[in-house]
Amino acid sequence: MSVVGLVLTVLMVLVAPLAQVLLVNRSPWGGPDLVVLAVVWLALARGPVWGCVAGLVAGLAADVTPPADGTVGRTALVLSVTGLLVGRLRDGGRPYEGASAGRPLLVGGLGAALGTVLQVAAAVALGDEPWRSALAGPPAAPSSWAALTLAWTVALGAVVGARAARRRSSESTPSPVGPRRV
Repeated sequence: MSVVGLVLTVLMVLVAPLAQVLLVNRSPWGGPDLVVLAVVWLALARGPVWGCVAGLVAGLAADVTPPADGTVGRTALVLSVTGLLVGRLRDGGRPYEGASAGRPLLVGGLGAALGTVLQVAAAVALGDEPWRSALAGPPAAPSSWAALTLAWTVALGAVVGARAARRRSSESTPSPVGPRRV
């Protein structure tokens, strides 16, 4: 990974929680969980170790981004597990071809759903929120806030999976230029 790629990765992981709080959580129609999508993207593009580390860092950033009111480390744990599992579910380094063309869509959508559902389950399991509050979302939100967030996140997770697979297959294609003779 180049230095520019590393800087962009760090910025994406740290900016996603801020964008989530400043833009998405204020919209009246709900929106995707940008932190989950960033972790799914990195897990699909770089593998399980990058996904786990990205989930840990992005989750810690999300845990301390105001208005943080839950257990610190809850989102970090959930997203590191999500990044690890999504990275393990990817194809193992082989290019996406033929019958497995739908696999990136499925893995991206499944990873996004896993991250979203695990966050709600962890909030309830740790006693940070009751089920009714975790599913209802902000006070002015419609009653199906969690369903809207899940739908947005899964749909965009499938798109993220397809983009990551396309990027990986273009990187793994051998160069048409052969080795140089000296």
